[in-house]
Amino acid sequence: MSPLLSLGPFATMADRFGVAPLLIPMASSLHVSLAAASGAASLYYLAYGLMPPVYGVLADRFGRVRIIRVALAGTALADLLSVVSPNLAFLLAARFVTGGIACGVMPTTLVYIGDRFAFGVRQQAVTRVLTFVALGTAAGTLGAGLTAHFLNWRVFFLMPAAIAAVLAMALARVPESLAVRSRQNPLRQVADVLRNRWALFVLGLGLIIGAVMFGFVTYFAPALEARGQTAAVAGTVVASYGLSVLICTRLFAWVARYVTVPIMLAGGAAMLLLGYLVAAGTQTLPTILIASVLAGGAYTFMQSTFQTWATDVVPEARATATALFATAIFGGAAVATSAVAGLASGHRYSTLFIIAAVVTVPVLIGGSLGRWRYRGSDVMGDPQRGSQIG
Repeated sequence: MSPLLSLGPFATMADRFGVAPLLIPMASSLHVSLAAASGAASLYYLAYGLMPPVYGVLADRFGRVRIIRVALAGTALADLLSVVSPNLAFLLAARFVTGGIACGVMPTTLVYIGDRFAFGVRQQAVTRVLTFVALGTAAGTLGAGLTAHFLNWRVFFLMPAAIAAVLAMALARVPESLAVRSRQNPLRQVADVLRNRWALFVLGLGLIIGAVMFGFVTYFAPALEARGQTAAVAGTVVASYGLSVLICTRLFAWVARYVTVPIMLAGGAAMLLLGYLVAAGTQTLPTILIASVLAGGAYTFMQSTFQTWATDVVPEARATATALFATAIFGGAAVATSAVAGLASGHRYSTLFIIAAVVTVPVLIGGSLGRWRYRGSDVMGDPQRGSQIG
């Protein structure tokens, strides 16, 4: 798989995770409350969750690489809207548009991997992409915090915009992975996915995963800023999330030799649960640092397992199934971010993180048990391939 494809998730993750340390600077600059400014995150997640099915259908018809290139070009243009936002309403609209376009990159990249790797080895390929996700996450949180402190929060969005624009052109050299273009009615493709019991199970868990993996995590940086830390310090601390993902992706291959996939999933969920409990105790630099590191580990071992799983439940409609999973993930993230915004605005972060820990428990139990029972489409008979392709 071309390394260029991994840079797409790098750009969109930098764009997505950079918002967290910018929430308080945005609120201050635009003279609004933190709860109001948090809409920049929740609306992004909402749009990111609504649009993937559209990209999934398009990717099955027109090709994976073409859709990724279009989404990157659109993301570059949409980020410029955030740069020039004159008020909160314009900024919220800009982030909503950006989320609705950027969501065509990461899920479609996972579909590309699903086309080229058999289920048994696919998670290792997904984990390699997570290396760039980690770098993008760290670059976004650290870059946003430093930019807001030394320059202006608006300047940050020029960075992912520039990367996405260059990458959209560079990907013209990457070969397509789609062998047979779908001519099926889009609604029938969605219906095929929703009739599959494993797909429904994974999608249902996806809503909860989105809340705990992306929604509540948004408030790590604001929790530090509420205690007097600058955006630069908060962004630097939370950037440890990306560093943790980077380190854990290097450990993944070694761990996979000794631990089964369900155990890795359970271990990742347990790390996230512990992180929220630590953050709930008190929101200091050490505790949020620990929570961020544990959340990064959870992303590597838990989130990557679910992402790989989603590419396999309905192989004949892989792009649509993966897109619906992204919808579930970021729908859950949007709901969680919005639901606890009032607690964040009132600086009730201990309560917020306790709620996050409680919501993580069903993922730990249900996810690990479900993955233990799932056999994989290769075993059940995936007609599209038998081993790695390309």
